[in-house]
Amino acid sequence: MADPLADWTVEATMAARPGRVVLRARRGHEAPVVLKATPPGEGWAARADLRREARLLEAGRGDGVVDLLDVVDRRGRTALVLAFAPAGTLADRAAPDPDEVVGRLAATVERLHGTGVVHGALHPEHVTLDADGLPVLVGFGAARRSTATAPDDAALTALTHTLRSGA
Repeated sequence: MADPLADWTVEATMAARPGRVVLRARRGHEAPVVLKATPPGEGWAARADLRREARLLEAGRGDGVVDLLDVVDRRGRTALVLAFAPAGTLADRAAPDPDEVVGRLAATVERLHGTGVVHGALHPEHVTLDADGLPVLVGFGAARRSTATAPDDAALTALTHTLRSGA
């Protein structure tokens, strides 16, 4: 059985953990994307986790949330095809304008909460910067449907302090 991701050329492994691998890849001469995929032969639970994450990304679709471009779910593999942010994450570099980044992050988190989505992992490595230096939330693996927003609110406060203090 052919791998449904075989037409993608992997350029780099960005992260890996049991049941999931995050890759920078491209198809032909297209722009790079992020493939968040189950490894070959992974069980149904890991595949279900990615399908759940895709539903939450769809629910939270909009400004400040990574674009879900496609979901590949066939031949025993599941992968989310996500937009790639070449400017890196807030863990890799300082925000160009901390106050603007904080304001936009707060608006994105409030919008997500309005749709009933709690991110669950607001950390610098889950905030990428687009080509204009604006924040985009990624890393929705811990996201869930909930009205309990306190964990996101506390994490946003801590992230705000970190960005504004430069610590």
